[in-house]
Amino acid sequence: MDAEIERRGSGLLWLLVIAALLALLVVFALPTQLPALKDVQTRQHAVQNHGTDAIAAREALASCGEGLRIKLCPRNLRHGPSVVFWCETGNYLCPGCVTTIGGLERTAFIRPCREWEACR
Repeated sequence: MDAEIERRGSGLLWLLVIAALLALLVVFALPTQLPALKDVQTRQHAVQNHGTDAIAAREALASCGEGLRIKLCPRNLRHGPSVVFWCETGNYLCPGCVTTIGGLERTAFIRPCREWEACR
């Protein structure tokens, strides 16, 4: 009976070691820095859903200069963490885009500047 308990214990220990190694692998596989705007890969979603607003937002971001803002937003119910880029224009509306941590564009459009900053 003691040998059976010992065998179960060592099996559980191996499972815990494997789980810990997998967890470390996942942590080290995550990106360690935010993507640069120039590296963002655009996708069709933005243009399909926001039309010319998406195109105008992309163009304004590309030529933004000193007004470019970047923010890491926590995961929400639908998506993992996001990176938000927007161009602070000094006006009520600002062009911007939302990307994944890996730099895939989720969407791009123009909306109130304070909403970009608030991760909405």
